[in-house]
Amino acid sequence: MGNTYELIPSQQTMYLMVKYSLHKQITQIPTSISVDFDIDFNLLTKALNVEFERNDALRLRFFKEDKVVKQKFIDEYKVDSVPVMTFKTKEEQDAFFGKDAQKPVKFLKGECYRIIFFNAYNGQKGIYLNVCHLNLDAIGILVFYVDLMRVYKALAAGEEMPPALNKYEDYLIKELANLANEKKQQKAEKFYNEYFRRGGEPIYAGVHGPAFLEAERKKKKNPDLRVPSAYNPLHDKADYITKKIPSEDAKKILEFCKANSTAPESLLLMGYRTYASKINYRTPDVFMQLMCSKRITYKDMQTGGCMAQPLQVRTIIEENKTFSQALDEFLSVRTQLYRHLSYPYIAARDLSRDIFGYGLIQGPACMMFSWLPIPVDTFREMNLKFDYKFYNLGRYFTPLYAICHPDPEDLALTCNYMYRTKLVSAEDIEALHTNAVKVILKGIENPDITVGELLDMVDR
Repeated sequence: MGNTYELIPSQQTMYLMVKYSLHKQITQIPTSISVDFDIDFNLLTKALNVEFERNDALRLRFFKEDKVVKQKFIDEYKVDSVPVMTFKTKEEQDAFFGKDAQKPVKFLKGECYRIIFFNAYNGQKGIYLNVCHLNLDAIGILVFYVDLMRVYKALAAGEEMPPALNKYEDYLIKELANLANEKKQQKAEKFYNEYFRRGGEPIYAGVHGPAFLEAERKKKKNPDLRVPSAYNPLHDKADYITKKIPSEDAKKILEFCKANSTAPESLLLMGYRTYASKINYRTPDVFMQLMCSKRITYKDMQTGGCMAQPLQVRTIIEENKTFSQALDEFLSVRTQLYRHLSYPYIAARDLSRDIFGYGLIQGPACMMFSWLPIPVDTFREMNLKFDYKFYNLGRYFTPLYAICHPDPEDLALTCNYMYRTKLVSAEDIEALHTNAVKVILKGIENPDITVGELLDMVDR
């Protein structure tokens, strides 16, 4: 074994999710990929062993030392075989992986991931990965899948290996150096202090409406309460719904983003915030969390591991602003937050708690959002037609987590919604998705429409 490292801020955030949870599956990511060509699973096992060499994040192991979680890279890891499952129906396949998705990955006991190969019900061949979030984030998982397929194709064709991945260990070292840079950290702390105080105390604008907030105001006899206890670990049961933005509408959204140098996550969050605003007294103040991949450079995109960290996106947008101006406000806030990516989320969160006096289970963010830029073109260049799937963890710490990504199959946008059933219903998700898409498409069509006019369009 090599050096021992502290957890970097991204990993600390992922560990925080499980540290205070009664249910230990919320710090893992279960996904699968299935392709429409025949795969030799024995050869795929050889490719997987090559991938363990190439992708050092898969050789990262965690342990506690003096009650502190630390990590090391093991020098070598190989498997002799991988379980292979065969499914006759979609229901059988979904039930099997759905059950495994909710079984904790015991990352402090040597199990950082579970990998299963499978013969899908529709004749495709697949790989299921349930991985500890401290090893890989969502894009780290894509790096794994893409590189594994490249290695497999090289072995099958007797060709040279694809270009090597970059070492996640180098990224760890860089992040720990950033954390030790006092001048840089103090500058970021000053920014966050001003950022949180700028609009006064935020309000929790839940996608389920104001009933929960009103109930807590009544319970605590405080009609001015703005942030309820929405993060209660006793009520973390979660359900899962997948919705689609059809390919024709998805094309409009992505073309608008490209033409206007707008990140898709900003446009999608604009739709979500408009809905949340409308059903919460038309508040101009909406607070959301954006899971930022932190993969800024091409080198980062060729590196495995966990780099992701939540950004606390608060926008206060008055109704007389146009859609275009509101989007500019999103981009401005996002840019400001990106300038301070080295500042730990936990430190920023604790700072806001100190400023506003929040308890442990209070938080103003109504949802977490991730945009996953699945490399559709890359898979097409590799002649891979594939299906990509997330699975329900069954428990989660935020009221709602939305993960959106391009669908390689039909070029639609897939929106996966994992929501706490104590707070959010399936009807809430349906209304959120339908109205957010409506707002986005209307704004694209007419960027001069006002936020107030968009609010009037929302049905609920």
